[in-house]
Amino acid sequence: MVQRVKKLVTVPVVIAALVVAAVAWTTGPRVSAAADNNGNNASVVGAWEITAVAPYAPHLFTFNDDGTMSTTNPTNVQENPAAPHGGTNDSLGMGVWKTVTQHGKTYVVGTFEQLNAFADNHQPTDKLSVSFKISVTGNTLDGPAQAKLGSDTVPSHLHGTRISIDTAAVNSL
Repeated sequence: MVQRVKKLVTVPVVIAALVVAAVAWTTGPRVSAAADNNGNNASVVGAWEITAVAPYAPHLFTFNDDGTMSTTNPTNVQENPAAPHGGTNDSLGMGVWKTVTQHGKTYVVGTFEQLNAFADNHQPTDKLSVSFKISVTGNTLDGPAQAKLGSDTVPSHLHGTRISIDTAAVNSL
């Protein structure tokens, strides 16, 4: 009788443990495709310092593993007291990206947008939209881009280096 009770209790406990483990495994934190601890990577996911053919540089890009991205550049770099309205200020850039394969080569393509406002009166002005097609090799990315601001479209180029953990600094803490 005692052994039968043990079996009756043990089976539901084991099943419950398996269900909890399965739920935790499927809903737990994901390991992204970002660089591993040795910096090895073929994915764009992560944070990058970008040099762009643009009136201001550098930029910082963050590519998330869900296909979204954000970008920023130094604050107030577009302000110019001599320009109409004192120049412009831009917002944090937000966009989307995906991988595509063309002729056997994989690229990261995407578009991000930044909202602009006049520096003097903070009224909205033309939106910036940048589209790109980049290749990722380890901790570098490179490729053409196109920037649209109002009715103007200009070619650009992006080159980036993955931001990595400063191991020497961390080890000195």
